[in-house]
Amino acid sequence: VSTQSTGVEDSSELLGKPYYYKVTVKSCEIRDSRFNVGSYVTYKMEGDETETKTSIVKESLSPAFDHSRVIKIDTVTQETLDFFENSCITFLLYGCQEDRESDVKLMKLTTKELRQREETSGQIHTNTLTRQLTKNVVDESAALKTEILVLKRRNDILTKKEKRIQGIVTEWGKKPPEEQQFEPYHRAISAAAFNTGTMLKSAATVITQVIKAQKLVGAMSAANGDGSTPLASKAAGSKACSVM
Repeated sequence: VSTQSTGVEDSSELLGKPYYYKVTVKSCEIRDSRFNVGSYVTYKMEGDETETKTSIVKESLSPAFDHSRVIKIDTVTQETLDFFENSCITFLLYGCQEDRESDVKLMKLTTKELRQREETSGQIHTNTLTRQLTKNVVDESAALKTEILVLKRRNDILTKKEKRIQGIVTEWGKKPPEEQQFEPYHRAISAAAFNTGTMLKSAATVITQVIKAQKLVGAMSAANGDGSTPLASKAAGSKACSVM
């Protein structure tokens, strides 16, 4: 803010005059939890010999620095105007490190051995993640197959039900008036319309039990650690269902 006016239309009017402005650093959002130890911001203005540093905010991923600084320019020059019009203030965010005691075993390793160890650990993590994703995909695939099978059978039952009702209506429409009695007709229509499809429920129950058995076999195989599936031969020889 100029000492003589709050604002000017032409910046050249500030030449040779004192000028004040304020820099404020309020807060920021940090997306990486590794920098939860502490963080601070630094910046350097034109003419500063050293960087200005905010206070360190610890244990927060949304640090509120609440920093402000009033800067005085004794005499505005053309270089000052060029800075405001064409340059910018660069704010740098730093994360604090946490000192920890080094592992004695790791201290004895060379840089090459440490890199190999890190690559091996990363590969193991990748393989574990891949196996987990594959297992999830297989489980979801089995569930989708079951759902499709149940919906297909339900559609078959509804199709048969529709044909049966149409047949009853056609059959009763051809009967002579003296035989067109309401109660027998109502019973026939009700039997066709309210058929619950117990076979569909039984099939769905069997398929659900098969999926649970597959998960149990997988859990037992993981517990054995040898990849064996002791129940596979029994499931393969079952005549009650087919394992997909």
